[in-house]
Amino acid sequence: MVGVIQHTYHNPNNAGFPNGTIKGTIFIEPTKVIGGENNIGEGWKMLMECLAVGRGVSLPATANGSSKYITLAIMNYINIRNQFNMPIGNMEAVREKFMDMFINNWIIHTSVKFTNHILDSGLTPSVITAIMKQQTTERARIILNHGMDIYSGSGICLGENNFFTKFYNSSPVGITVEGSNTLTRGLIIFGQGLNKSHPHIFPIFQSIQDDDQKAFKSSFHSMVGDIVSNYLFMMSPVHLMPKNPQQRLDYLTLKFSILTNFIALLGGKIKSKQMISGNMADILSNLYLGYSLVWYHHHYLPQHNEVRDICIEYLTNEIEYKMNLILQNYPINILTPLLIPLKNTVKYSNLENKNKMYALIKSDSKLYNVLKEDIYYENTVLEKMEKLRTIDNKHPEYDALYQDIISVGEFPIEKSIHS
Repeated sequence: MVGVIQHTYHNPNNAGFPNGTIKGTIFIEPTKVIGGENNIGEGWKMLMECLAVGRGVSLPATANGSSKYITLAIMNYINIRNQFNMPIGNMEAVREKFMDMFINNWIIHTSVKFTNHILDSGLTPSVITAIMKQQTTERARIILNHGMDIYSGSGICLGENNFFTKFYNSSPVGITVEGSNTLTRGLIIFGQGLNKSHPHIFPIFQSIQDDDQKAFKSSFHSMVGDIVSNYLFMMSPVHLMPKNPQQRLDYLTLKFSILTNFIALLGGKIKSKQMISGNMADILSNLYLGYSLVWYHHHYLPQHNEVRDICIEYLTNEIEYKMNLILQNYPINILTPLLIPLKNTVKYSNLENKNKMYALIKSDSKLYNVLKEDIYYENTVLEKMEKLRTIDNKHPEYDALYQDIISVGEFPIEKSIHS
């Protein structure tokens, strides 16, 4: 009998991600099985429970840490790097990309805090952790790409001041491991969430399996009753004009609950209608991220509602677009007239709000310190940037440190022996 063979390992993007290969054949005594002999065959369930927690902690934490470092570094960089005799942060083209970085970073940060709070309570919500894995790693990739555009040559050339390459190489790892984001979004978040979270679908399914007509009728009538009551509640005047971002979030949650029941009528076709399922997953994810913002600011930063509101607006604008996209492509034509009230009027962000928010986060030490939480940057270019911002630009040390920060790595050309 062959034992465990571990002579090789994988090297994901040279990012330092441990990923060994285990081969061979081993025999485990039944008494040595975790949980004892009575739990033989239950390993998959245990694995999924462990995955639910790990997926909600490790990868979101990695995305949060890398995003914070990049966002903090770029925030400093655009305030010290001069072009045309002014900091590049004064240019709206640069500022627009940075604000998208900050908003996505803030969404990641607040959702990580909220999800950790849920997990610390002892719950193992597999759908929520799937949302966190997919959303945080994807948003971290957006932050990385925008930051690389702003950091420009220093971000693509290897050298002492390049902090991007290690994050850039690691980014696809988080998006790939523990389930590709493509399938997580297209199959798991909404499809699995529908079965696990809907108050009536699983009881209906169970009653069909049990051939229990009484239970089926009860669950079915309850489901129809909820649809009708929510539909009428949505049409009430109090909901037609949301007055603030949180009310808008609540209203879209109500719309989503109604739309979910119409999508559920597709039955098993949901598995193949992955573009619809994926966009429903985006809506569900954004709703969760929105309520993470509400929870975080209520408990930690109640005085910074401007930041909360612009982030919620960022999410709800996408929700409304995605919802309209699904309504436009709903495949059961006979029911489409019932979906008309769910359509959203297109709203456009106020671009000036990004200028106002940029001025706020630039001057607010509280927000800056939140970004600094739990990241380590001693003896890095970020530490040099922070130091430069404390030195008067006429001080003799300023110019030398500035040139050191903006320098791009250079390497000697190896001369041919024939030259």
